[in-house]
Amino acid sequence: MTAALARVGTLTAVYLLALTSLKPGDVVIGVVLASLIVGYGGAIGSQGARTERPPGTSALRRLAGLPALIFFTAVDMCRGTWHVAQYCLGLRPMSPGLVTVPIEPNIPSSATAWAIRVGLAPDSVVVDVDDKTGELLLHVLDARDPDAVRRAQAASYRRAQRSVFP
Repeated sequence: MTAALARVGTLTAVYLLALTSLKPGDVVIGVVLASLIVGYGGAIGSQGARTERPPGTSALRRLAGLPALIFFTAVDMCRGTWHVAQYCLGLRPMSPGLVTVPIEPNIPSSATAWAIRVGLAPDSVVVDVDDKTGELLLHVLDARDPDAVRRAQAASYRRAQRSVFP
């Protein structure tokens, strides 16, 4: 119940931020829409099999990893911005291409969070997430060494995300 209320509150906050309004009518509409989304999502989610979180991933431990996730995501974004600037200025040869990155078998929210994090950096774009084969398809600006891209992505996942989204 607490998780559902937190989701409703978060969705309502996002709705109000998008509207840039705190009028009572907007708040009521936001709460109603968020409640419908959370209720419908819960009904859909209860039909499928939910996977259990790996052992040792308590809510407190995941919350403690959040600052590192935010920090290292910002670092990855800055690094990607620097790489794009080097490509634009002709200081670095550009060799764009697609690279498949294996993703560890885990819960879908982890793969989704990883795809969002990767997409925030301007030097890579997520093309596809294939849960069946366990691969993330990326378009990167420097695909000359696909293994280096895979190593960098795996290191980024271990460093920043594993404690929050195992």
